[in-house]
Amino acid sequence: MQLFAAVLPPASATAELADAVASVRPMGHELDAVPPDEMHLPITNFGNVALAETRSLTRALQADVATWAPVSLQFAGGAALEWRGDESVWAKLDGDVDGLGVIGRGIPRSVQRLGFFVDRRQFRPWLAVGTITDHTTAPYLQRLVDGLNAFAGQTWKLTEVLLMRRQPADESGRPGGFETVESFPLGG
Repeated sequence: MQLFAAVLPPASATAELADAVASVRPMGHELDAVPPDEMHLPITNFGNVALAETRSLTRALQADVATWAPVSLQFAGGAALEWRGDESVWAKLDGDVDGLGVIGRGIPRSVQRLGFFVDRRQFRPWLAVGTITDHTTAPYLQRLVDGLNAFAGQTWKLTEVLLMRRQPADESGRPGGFETVESFPLGG
């Protein structure tokens, strides 16, 4: 199974964010927007994990996640094309971003002792809202980032971290999405 740890914001927060993205009208098909029900904040990828390793991974995450405190967050700000090869438009998070960073750095440390070697530098408190297309123009992209920078969404409480599984692509090659394998409540 292709597993990763992630945070799922509440549906009301992702719907509000999707509305903010949609309010910046493109001239054509300038953005492949992420549907609100598929918006998630990846923490780290574990790669292809066998069933026995999944059980060990689950136990380790359950124990450590329970020691971290819930955090209050909101979407506020945006960015796009931030590094070489990046084709995403991002919504940034505000609020207890330091607390979220504890989680983002802690999960890789939790699983290192199990032999999982994941990049601790990978985590960013950003959520992808879409990817550019061949028709994306610089003026549209600037308006979209400006719109995200002016946006301040509702405050929401992060109370759990999810272990998720990537679904295989369908026959046409379209990505298959993801599903929750396990939920770990934050305790702290």
